[in-house]
Amino acid sequence: MRTTLRTNPPGPSKMAATAGTAGSGEPDMALVGELLEEISRHPPAIGAMKLLVEHYISVGWLDAAMENAKKLKRLDPSDSEVLGFLEILEKKPEPPTPTPIPLPKSAASSKPAPRPVKRKPVQSSVQLPGNLDSARQDFSQGYKTLRERAKVLFNDLLHLQALQKKNGLPQSNNISRIQAIVEGRSTSTVIKVGPPGSARSVARIIQSNPEKATELATVDLEDIMKWVREPHGKPSGADDDAVRDALVKRVRALESSLPDDLKIYSELALMHVEHENLERNYVNDETMLGDMVKDIPRENFYVTEDNYAWDMEELAQAITANGGVMRNPLSKVMFTPKDIRGIVTHQHGKALGALQMEQHEMSKGVRPDTIVRMEELAKILLEDQSADSLPSRHAVDEFTAYCATLPELEQKVLDGLRCPAKDSHTGQSYDFTIGEAVRDAKGNRVCFHKTGDFIKQAATHLRQSRGAPPDPDKCAVM
Repeated sequence: MRTTLRTNPPGPSKMAATAGTAGSGEPDMALVGELLEEISRHPPAIGAMKLLVEHYISVGWLDAAMENAKKLKRLDPSDSEVLGFLEILEKKPEPPTPTPIPLPKSAASSKPAPRPVKRKPVQSSVQLPGNLDSARQDFSQGYKTLRERAKVLFNDLLHLQALQKKNGLPQSNNISRIQAIVEGRSTSTVIKVGPPGSARSVARIIQSNPEKATELATVDLEDIMKWVREPHGKPSGADDDAVRDALVKRVRALESSLPDDLKIYSELALMHVEHENLERNYVNDETMLGDMVKDIPRENFYVTEDNYAWDMEELAQAITANGGVMRNPLSKVMFTPKDIRGIVTHQHGKALGALQMEQHEMSKGVRPDTIVRMEELAKILLEDQSADSLPSRHAVDEFTAYCATLPELEQKVLDGLRCPAKDSHTGQSYDFTIGEAVRDAKGNRVCFHKTGDFIKQAATHLRQSRGAPPDPDKCAVM
């Protein structure tokens, strides 16, 4: 809060004149922002709210002043200052008084004063409407309609800005003005060179436009970047590291003001700004299909926590071809839970959420007896040290024969379910289903020991999916 703010506003009698000159002053948006911040941090903040009502009345924002004055009355119906505010706001304007027409000095000195003649009252060029309440309603409705139209235009300008940036063209300078109208701020305050608005105000805009959350957060971070590089319109000499630090702080501030389901969009915005403006380096320079990472369009671009950059259309196709398993197609390492949430949230990855659900449901479609058979098979494969591997071969044949007796649905689960598992020696993720692993072992394409390692982990995964603890006797390995 500013040190010049008063804790108690002047009485309503001191503002009687301001009510008659509504709209004659310019709003102090910095003061308004500080008062709103104080009200949100320390509700009900009656002193700050009174100052806000006083300022609204002084600049002619009668609709907003009335709304806040009514809130104050609900908090304290007997407050004399609040009642004075309402009396001013509800008072109808008086009709204009006639203005007398003075005679020229020369005429007054040479001729006697004529007899008084009745004249019609001179009409003022500007008159307040007789029904002020109706005028307020018309103004309020018109302003609401203007903001709705500005919101549509603002969304179009976001797309235009992305296309201009992609093609290296100068970007529109009107987007900040339109954004100010959407937010209900004075457009005159946007013209001045100054720091971007508060994170809370941006968070409120994102919450009211969740379908444009990424674009809104990206525009905000770009404004922060421009301010860090050129405060007050002059280059600051800040390097990319300083800019990145400022952006990270802004993202954390946005996240603290956003609900859980919208926090991810501020990080997505940071990802785009780093890619497009800070020349971030990634593990890969090309996509899976050979395109350059720098050429991936914004709507397809995504970066996972292992610092791989993806074209989301290519990644979604690769994950779908792999049965919906959330594994990095290049490193063969499972994606983190945070990456998985980001992938299935992306417009090109939403269909993968259904595949994840399908895999989860499939893991519940394996009967406990089958899991026991898998544990027995894994135990034999891991313990077999014979030269001819006959115990392992017999165990694989017996398990294959057992699978042939299962219902068709369960057989499909064993052939299609990809359980998360890693090689116990190398740490590399296994990339096959239970059925594929057994067939590869039978055909000598994969060694029995590695197959046993995978089958053991798959059995543990299936038990956890069913909510049953692993059988220590069946899973014991020497």
